[in-house]
Amino acid sequence: MSEEVKVAPTRVYGVAIAWIAIYGALIGVTSLVPLFPYVGGGGYLPLAVAFAAMAPLIMGPTGILAAFVGGLIGMFVSPAAYPLGLLDVILTATLPAVFVTLTINNDKYWFLTIPVFIAMGLWLLVFPYYWPGEAAGFSSPPQPYFTAIAAWYWVPWLIIMGSPFGIKLLPKWARKTGKKQYVGVFLTLLSSMMVWAIPWFLPYWYLFSYPGTLAAAVLTAYSWWFPALSVIITIITIPIIEGLRRSGLPRIPLAIW
Repeated sequence: MSEEVKVAPTRVYGVAIAWIAIYGALIGVTSLVPLFPYVGGGGYLPLAVAFAAMAPLIMGPTGILAAFVGGLIGMFVSPAAYPLGLLDVILTATLPAVFVTLTINNDKYWFLTIPVFIAMGLWLLVFPYYWPGEAAGFSSPPQPYFTAIAAWYWVPWLIIMGSPFGIKLLPKWARKTGKKQYVGVFLTLLSSMMVWAIPWFLPYWYLFSYPGTLAAAVLTAYSWWFPALSVIITIITIPIIEGLRRSGLPRIPLAIW
């Protein structure tokens, strides 16, 4: 009587485990490359963020797993990029992939994207300067400037993702070729990166007791940087997507090639 041999799975949601490992290693290595220093010191935002954001475009939702693996590697090879340790594996490496997964598939996940964007915006307006607030030692930020600059991080992107354009057209444009693909990928990345910044900022503000004036300075310093980063990621991503599209490789569910 022949014994049944169990074969270990070689793919995760259509993505070869080898791809996940290689891409995770890429994110880990690029954690050594600083892109922007933390306002207030103590570390830097690494190039790995760009590749983590690209992961769902190339690998679909499995890109989240690759980003997490890359964050774990990066935590050990570049502690300055992950000063909060495992928490930063989530904040710096994994969450960019989560937000891009939502926005690039907004036609399917709009019922998640819209509440998440609203929750992030309200969290930014309230925490930690009004709750827990002065009782926990947090001075109020300068108003109305703080509210105005904070709105840049979520209001425009909520409007885009909540509109018929963001729900029906953007995901389709990102999967086309030509100018529409550049627009679709750029707006998807920009919306994702701006809102992702909120859960990346707030734990630092709380744990390191940023005064309200410093928080306003952080929002100002990064206000131009995330749009610039989104342009760079778009320019890098489109040729990769085109190459994969022509490669003849099996298509990956919810990837854009």
